[in-house]
Amino acid sequence: MRCVVGVSYVHRAVMSFYKGVTFQLMPKQSRQLKKTARGRKSTRTKRRSTIEHEKIDQALSEPVIVVKSPCFSKKNAEELVFEIPETVPRLSVSWYSPAIDRATPPKRSVATLLTRDEEAVLFRQYNYSRMKLQQLQERISRAKKPIDKDLDELIRWYDITIDCRDHIVERNLALVLAMAKRTWATGEYADLVAEGNVALLRAVDRFNCELGYKFSTYACRALTTAFNRFGRKQLKHRDNVPFEFDPDREPIERKGTDGFITPEYIIEIRDVVRSKEAQLSPVEQDVLRYRFGLFAGQNPPMLTLEKVGNVLGISKERVRQIQIRALLKIREVIENRLPLDLLAG
Repeated sequence: MRCVVGVSYVHRAVMSFYKGVTFQLMPKQSRQLKKTARGRKSTRTKRRSTIEHEKIDQALSEPVIVVKSPCFSKKNAEELVFEIPETVPRLSVSWYSPAIDRATPPKRSVATLLTRDEEAVLFRQYNYSRMKLQQLQERISRAKKPIDKDLDELIRWYDITIDCRDHIVERNLALVLAMAKRTWATGEYADLVAEGNVALLRAVDRFNCELGYKFSTYACRALTTAFNRFGRKQLKHRDNVPFEFDPDREPIERKGTDGFITPEYIIEIRDVVRSKEAQLSPVEQDVLRYRFGLFAGQNPPMLTLEKVGNVLGISKERVRQIQIRALLKIREVIENRLPLDLLAG
């Protein structure tokens, strides 16, 4: 009895002390939060570095061109492409100095082009990694919130793609330097090399190794086209054009072997005009015929710009413009006739 009275007395004292105080019960922790705390169903994204975020942005924003191969459809395609073939050696590029106009090309032991088998290995790896990259782009773009696993795979295949592309480009840098020395286009040597490197990257993206051709043949075509385009831009934006048919340097009339154009070059022009490869207009053909006597006898009359203008009923300046445009077309055809596989051993 005494124990019960003591307890009730203590209870009344405690309640009188907390009289007027409002108590708020803590809500029970939900089962989902408990699982989150334990790490079972966490939705927290993985922390990534600035470099990883940049790679993800580039991999998702850059368009991907895939040149598919028959082996890509097999079950063990990744093994066939990456594990079974022998690794292609990666050579040093310390010799590469595009700002220096080298008198002699680098040694073959230092700069060697890829063989046909090595090209097939690298291009299959490059295109397979781009195919995986394209699939991840589509999967991530459809998802409301990409998962970390897909982003990790995106970064991995993006690194493989860049590594394969750089490997191919490094082994073909000597080709760019050689073609830049042979082009007719004027300008700084470093600018020509930079234009050639851009053309080389485009050629790498579009080359199909399954057709049986060497990449150097395909790249020479792309480099020739790029250098011709660069040369036209240089001619368009220069006031004093270093061109052998510049009217300011041209005499009124020349005879004999002292003419302003060699007989060999007249034969080349005549062959191109007759073959219709340059797709010259009738006015361009008439200008070349009167200017260089293409279809005349042994001593063809070569008229000046002013006389050609009087015959055709146009101005001297207009004749000069038509002549330059026609000769540029002919030069492009002659450049394409040159041997393309320059450095292939």
